[in-house]
Amino acid sequence: MIADALRDAICSGEIPPGAPLKQDEIAAEFGVSHTPVREALKALVSEGLAVLHHNRGCFVSDLSSAVARELMDFRAVLEPKLAGWAIDRLTEANIEHGRQLMMKIDKTSNPLQRLRLAAEFHTVIYTRANRPFFLEQVNRARNNLNRYWLLAWSDQTFPVSTQNEHQKILDLCVARDRAGLTAFIEQHIMTSGEVVLRYLQRMEADKAAQP
Repeated sequence: MIADALRDAICSGEIPPGAPLKQDEIAAEFGVSHTPVREALKALVSEGLAVLHHNRGCFVSDLSSAVARELMDFRAVLEPKLAGWAIDRLTEANIEHGRQLMMKIDKTSNPLQRLRLAAEFHTVIYTRANRPFFLEQVNRARNNLNRYWLLAWSDQTFPVSTQNEHQKILDLCVARDRAGLTAFIEQHIMTSGEVVLRYLQRMEADKAAQP
């Protein structure tokens, strides 16, 4: 419960990169001892959302284009596999669920809500693969990337092309085109990820140029 709450706060940007995660404060907030807090922080460190500094404590991980690239590559390897395993098991109800989620994305301008709905859209498909361990790892990577997307999209609108690509994914699912679906999902991940990478690289270059 503690790890989930902290994870959501970090991924939504409520707790910013570099912020300290103080055991005393967290334990007091949740009304628990330090033991479950330490376990929660260990989980966040293992997911790359937090980092331990010797004699300084635990902090939210800083944003990095190198980490974003690795997370994007990780997704591009696993998600096409999940889609390929799922395609023959998808039902009309799954496809309709995907369409409804797309409509919800169109109706909200809240960036965090759009990200959560987009993640749910993909999860509707991937769940049918019946590979819970793979899905858990993908969801962790997506959660970590959310804070990158929120930062990048705070300066620009949610890409219109993303919704067009979601429709293409559904069309390929309906057609039972496994090869087309797996190739397109990889492309979809890399294309959306490049928006974030370019933003981070500009941010890092500006920071490096400061005296």
